Amino acid sequence: MYRSFFCAFMTIAQAPGAEILLPSNALERDDTIAAIYHTNQLATGKGELSIKWTDTYGRLIEDRKIPVQLDDENEITFPLSMRRAVAMKNDLRVHFTFDGVNRKGAADHRDEEAHVTFIAKPPDRQWWDYLIIMWQRHTAAQVAALKQVGISGGESVGRNKDIPDFLLNNNLRWYSENISTDFYSEYHRYFPDRPVSWKFAAAKEQYKKDPTNKEIFKRHPSLSDPVWLAKIHDRLVEAAKFYSPYRPIFYSLGDETGIADLAAPWDFDFSDESLNAMRPWLRQRYGTLRALNDQWGSNFTSWEIVTPLTTDEAMKQSEDNFSAWSDFKEWMDVAFASALKMGTDAIRSVDPDAHVGIGGGQMPSWGGYDYSRITKALTAIEPYDIGNNIEIIRSFNPNMAVATTSFRTGPWEQHRVWYEMLHGNRGLVIWDDKAEFIGADNKLGPRAREVEPYYKELRSGIATQLINSKRLSDPIAIHYSQPSMRVEWLLEVRPNPGKWMSRGAGAERSANFVRLRESYCRLIEDEGLQYKFVSYGQLEEGELIAGGYKVLVLPRSTALSAREVVAIRDFVARGGTVLADGMPGAFDEHGKRLPTPQLADLFESGGAGKGKAVLIKPSMLNYHQDRLVSKEEAAHQMMGGLLKAAGVTPSYAVTDAAGKPIVGLETHTFQNGGVTIAAVMTNPQLRVDELGPPEFKSNDRFAKAFNARLTLPVEMFVYDMRSGKALGKKRELNIVVQPYEPTVFTLSAMALPDLEISLASRVARGGDLQAGFHLATSSPAAEHVMHAEVVDPSGKVVDYYSGNLLAPNGIASKVIPIAWSDAPGKWQIKVRDVLTGMTKSAEFEVY
Repeated sequence: MYRSFFCAFMTIAQAPGAEILLPSNALERDDTIAAIYHTNQLATGKGELSIKWTDTYGRLIEDRKIPVQLDDENEITFPLSMRRAVAMKNDLRVHFTFDGVNRKGAADHRDEEAHVTFIAKPPDRQWWDYLIIMWQRHTAAQVAALKQVGISGGESVGRNKDIPDFLLNNNLRWYSENISTDFYSEYHRYFPDRPVSWKFAAAKEQYKKDPTNKEIFKRHPSLSDPVWLAKIHDRLVEAAKFYSPYRPIFYSLGDETGIADLAAPWDFDFSDESLNAMRPWLRQRYGTLRALNDQWGSNFTSWEIVTPLTTDEAMKQSEDNFSAWSDFKEWMDVAFASALKMGTDAIRSVDPDAHVGIGGGQMPSWGGYDYSRITKALTAIEPYDIGNNIEIIRSFNPNMAVATTSFRTGPWEQHRVWYEMLHGNRGLVIWDDKAEFIGADNKLGPRAREVEPYYKELRSGIATQLINSKRLSDPIAIHYSQPSMRVEWLLEVRPNPGKWMSRGAGAERSANFVRLRESYCRLIEDEGLQYKFVSYGQLEEGELIAGGYKVLVLPRSTALSAREVVAIRDFVARGGTVLADGMPGAFDEHGKRLPTPQLADLFESGGAGKGKAVLIKPSMLNYHQDRLVSKEEAAHQMMGGLLKAAGVTPSYAVTDAAGKPIVGLETHTFQNGGVTIAAVMTNPQLRVDELGPPEFKSNDRFAKAFNARLTLPVEMFVYDMRSGKALGKKRELNIVVQPYEPTVFTLSAMALPDLEISLASRVARGGDLQAGFHLATSSPAAEHVMHAEVVDPSGKVVDYYSGNLLAPNGIASKVIPIAWSDAPGKWQIKVRDVLTGMTKSAEFEVY
């Protein structure tokens, strides 16, 4: 009767019909299951069941013998505590011996065995720990070596439905990549016999031959094609069904996705599927065809024939009405985000807790990269850090799981890894196409040895502590305006008509709109402050008031909606300060130039009510370059004065001996209950090779140690998180900030309590050791992270019993399922409270 409820994942039997039945081939680790041994025929008599459970670490988890009494039966039920599992891949082998009689009275002797392999699902449903993921495939032996330097995950091509045994046999999770790259990344993806962007290059060549042919502007496949959407939906559902037992780190819908080639500008998608989907969207926005015609300057007689302008056609608009082009570009952003949302929903219909994202995310620009939309469609992303997209993503969705890719070596790569962790990363994907991490001889290479110290430190709890703390910002908003980006781009490229189509994604990195935004980010950071981006949609919805902002920066916010204008005026009237680089609101949100800029009167008068409106002159366009060669002083002083006048100063000020903010240092603060974490790090340009003339292509100014003073708002107890030292009660600290790594302090109004360990002094092999870690008294912190290391009698750290633990209110517990194969003798458990660096250890005996 059990067969309808139990299924075996894999069965190997010595005797016909002998098998082990489990509730599932993939089991949760939080319960005791009922396993069944099924022998081939009914029998009466006595016997013995010998049970051996092992895993990929070679642990003998269960080694039991159970006496059996059968009375015309053929099934024997026995319990397995899945709490004892520490690895995904497990092996259960049952040997059955029996003597009895059958129904006819004949002797019945049995000596048989069955074997089943099953998966114990990883216990982590959320991405709360810092992960370091190796992209390249390796042998199981190579992966075992890579784990020594902190590698904690891998990659597998999700569409192949191929379980990566080299990872599974090392108990490493992976992310499932490229499941639907042929849909989301069709114009930039791997082909075995041609360049990745051959299809996009072919479209460009066709355009050169006949610029009037709109066939080349039809995306194949269209992101709005219902047949393709259904096909991809079903593929993703099947992939999730296959991989969900292994709880992938995340599912990647596609790598280096985009409407065309990455973030390159192109007039996709004029296909019937796209236009047929766009027209109802336009109708919902405009209400009537007359309203659309009035905005576009068109004379369409029915919705069925509404067709947008191409880029070339938009450039020829004599009255600067780009609405029919800009609305179309917005539609493509909508279509891309909608297709991503479909993919996320498909995966999560099977695997509800899954993280779903894309790889190789581009800068905010073309290709669908309106992050105010993308951050609502995905739960994870692996972006290239370009155009401040990391800060933008974090602003719009603080819960987004972000990991970036490591390509390089050297001290500035060490800096970048620390830098991006402080900016909100939960992990790192390593690209090692030159095999610098490990060789064919299974020996670690120079790159592995170089990164080992800081990879291990990141993995030992400091990154995890920041992931599980709330990042703070100052009351400064930077406007994120996709409509303004479109208009500014068209105005910038229009003097050279016909050449826009030759611009690749890389060219967009040096666009003035992107550079200006970069400059304002660095300028605010150089003042010792942090900010958030506020999108055009959030601005309309009242985020400035709701978020408690005091300053709004408008970096070439050329295109504003009427609702945005109302929100800005209200913000100023209530006492807010608006800083604009370039006159804002010269165009409406559709890209139509207005007779008079919508906020001209506000800036001409210098403000209204209690607030101020300041037009920044000269432009801050080149600040990100000027700071590299010590030419930033005037801009730095001006911004400092404006922010101070608006009532915005650092709560945790990092200054030089004269009390001035230090250019090139960035301060990050995090809140954890009643405790604050403050981190200070050098702040060069990450992509210095893209900064124009040779004199700007160097971070030498910041390649030195900085002597600085950290001033706290009140006297606080200070702990150096990295060194583990308690520094006492301070109001000021003289600190030295090294060029390639941060200084991190825990700050508390009260001294943090001592750490204590409670555990039994002895545990038998095959038993469970209950270990408790807690603080002597109540902690003001909401979430401590504790790093535990379990050491066997030989002095070796046992990694599968060790790791980071979340400790709400400073309380954590851990069950160590001692295996029958574990060595007897004196063991030790060492625990470090990451917030304070406080450590404790305790011994226990395994017998």
